[in-house]
Amino acid sequence: MSKFAAFLVSSEIQEREVELADGSKHLLHFRELPVVEYRKFQIAEQSADPDVRSGSMAKLIAASVCEPDGSPALTYEQALQLKPGPCNALFAAILSLNGVGEKGKASPPGAKSGSGTN
Repeated sequence: MSKFAAFLVSSEIQEREVELADGSKHLLHFRELPVVEYRKFQIAEQSADPDVRSGSMAKLIAASVCEPDGSPALTYEQALQLKPGPCNALFAAILSLNGVGEKGKASPPGAKSGSGTN
């Protein structure tokens, strides 16, 4: 086993429970994302084009949310139709799964950290 195995994206499908604002819980499946997908998201977030920026979360969600067999669960076009609350819940699960942000706590872009800073 390579000394870098822990640094590489796993091919295993991960289950995560996603809770919505109404208290309902949904067991969903996710793929870990390679850095190239995450960098595309970061670059899109900095775009001068508001359509590119507004679709960045949907692209990340479409790339990660999958069926138990690993096939895509949502197309990009479907992810664009998500309600804001579920979109944020899926996005937070994806960030957490990929080790982005505070351990076990991921916030969507622009969310306040609670630390008193903006």
